[in-house]
Amino acid sequence: MIKIIAVDMDGTFLDEEGKFDAKRFEHLLDELDRRGILFDVATGNQISRMKIVFGDFAKRLAYVVGNGSHLVVKDKTIYLKNLSSQQLQHFLDYYQNHFDDYHIVISSPEHSYMTKGAYNCQNLADEATLEYYNASFPNVILLDDVSDLPKETINKITMQLPLAVFEKVSADFKKEFPDLVPMASGFGAIDVVLPEVDKALGLKELMRLREVSANQLMTFGDGENDIAMLQLAKYSYAMENAPERVKTAANFLAPSNAKEGVFQVIENYLANH
Repeated sequence: MIKIIAVDMDGTFLDEEGKFDAKRFEHLLDELDRRGILFDVATGNQISRMKIVFGDFAKRLAYVVGNGSHLVVKDKTIYLKNLSSQQLQHFLDYYQNHFDDYHIVISSPEHSYMTKGAYNCQNLADEATLEYYNASFPNVILLDDVSDLPKETINKITMQLPLAVFEKVSADFKKEFPDLVPMASGFGAIDVVLPEVDKALGLKELMRLREVSANQLMTFGDGENDIAMLQLAKYSYAMENAPERVKTAANFLAPSNAKEGVFQVIENYLANH
C-alpha cells in the first residue's frame, strides 16, 4: 500500500498555466487523508510560493522544497540546509556583473531577492516567460544593487540563463564552485544547491520519519532535478512531456501535465486498491 505520494510542481502537477483543479484535488486529498497517505510537494520552489499555490490545503501537506534544502511537514520545519556566508559571498563576487542578464534570484524560505534590473530584464524568450518566472518567487524584495542584500538564511540561488550561454555558464560554474551544485530545473533555469541536497534527500528523511519503504512510495516528475526521487521509488512516474533522460529514470509513464496525468494515475491507483 502506498504511504507517501511525492509530486513535482511545474510541468508535472501544475498545468501549462501554473494551475490545478482545486475541487478535484480536495476530493483526492480527502481520500488520501482517509487512507493515511501523505501528499508531498517536491519542488525547486520555496515554501512561500507553495503556501500561495495551495492556499487552504497548505497545512495538510508535506513539502520537500528548495530542491531538497528544506523539509516541512504540515507547517513544521524538519530541517533547513543553507549556504554558508563564505559560499554566498563567493557567488555574489563572481557573478556581480550578471545579476540582471542571468535573472539571478537569492532565496530564503520566506523571501526572494532580485535586482531591479533582473526583474525587468527582457532577454528571456518573451514577456510572458519573464512574468511567469518572476511570479515563481513570491515576497520578492527588489534591490538597487546586490550589495544591498540583507543578512538572511539563504538556501537556494536561481539563475534563468539565456539558452545561448547555458552550457558555458554551467561548465564554468562547476569549475569555479566545487562546493556547490548547479542543478538544471528546466526551461534554462539552474538552481544552486549544496552537494548533498536533492529531492531524494528530503524524501528519505520523510520516509524515515514515517517508517515508509521504497515499495510504499509513489513519485512524479518531469525534470532532471526529479531523477533522484524517481530512482528512489518503486512506483515512479515520468510525465509524458518529460525528456527521455527523465523517462529512463522512472519505472512508469504518466499522461502529460496538460492532461492532468498526476490525477489520472493516483485516482486509478485508489480505484484499484
